[in-house]
Amino acid sequence: MNNQVKGLAASFGAYLCWGFMPLYWALFGHVRGWEVIGHRVLWSLLIISALLLLLGRLEVIKSTVRGVVRSKIQLFNLFMAAVLAAVNWWINVYSVSINQVVELGIGMFLTPLISVVLGVIFFRETLSRLKWVSVILPAIGVLLMIYTFGRIPWIALGVSSTWALYGVFKKRLGIDPWVSNLLEASLMLPFACAYLYYLWTTGQGAFIAGGTQITWLLISVGLVTSVPMILFSAAANYLPMSILGFTQYLNPILTLLVGLVFFNEPFDESRLIPLCFIWSGIVLFIYAELRSRPKAAFRIR
Repeated sequence: MNNQVKGLAASFGAYLCWGFMPLYWALFGHVRGWEVIGHRVLWSLLIISALLLLLGRLEVIKSTVRGVVRSKIQLFNLFMAAVLAAVNWWINVYSVSINQVVELGIGMFLTPLISVVLGVIFFRETLSRLKWVSVILPAIGVLLMIYTFGRIPWIALGVSSTWALYGVFKKRLGIDPWVSNLLEASLMLPFACAYLYYLWTTGQGAFIAGGTQITWLLISVGLVTSVPMILFSAAANYLPMSILGFTQYLNPILTLLVGLVFFNEPFDESRLIPLCFIWSGIVLFIYAELRSRPKAAFRIR
């Protein structure tokens, strides 16, 4: 396989994992969402550390750490990225526990368009009139959701805004993505260990006390969540952003279908009409992007 075929395979693998992830979160039952995230921090740190050491990246880690420690701005960017990643993962877990997987999927459709707006705000990127219209349409969809739901759709807005903001701080960091993931987990480790210790000493933790199945699930969460990150990093190395951007919509499509098929969540006009506005914005944005880029950028050899 050539590099772009490998990139497509890795990209589809990552988004397939993320799209079906709600089924995995459902296995945890009533385990606290933050306990799941605490174990994710702990075990993913061990996995990423082992992987980077096996790849001989120790010197890269050392030089990156020295550069980050010397800069207060970089430390702030790293801390914000770590916090936003933790909150985003928690929303994913919590949305399954309260049967809001459909809303989670709708939120994931919003993420790329929110990223576009943040690019204008933080990086002074410019948008054509057509792209501005493509951003306004999903905004109307969100307003319709607020009106029809009778509440702010915080699951949808939370998962999309935290991931989009996470991308902003990762871009501002400008360091190796895997070293960045390692440092993010390292930064969150004291908080994760403190919380897990609190649950353990107060008898509220599910680790071991919740039985063999829950214990192994909590141990496996680091591996399960690291696999799509590894695949996504590989895809980002092999594919142009134009193609990678299109494949990302597989994630919300699958998440939405999982909510409908496996969790039997309702999908009536209150969800369909706002989603049509969001989809219209996505289609319009893709059209504007295709029109502004040379055809060669989308060709896979």
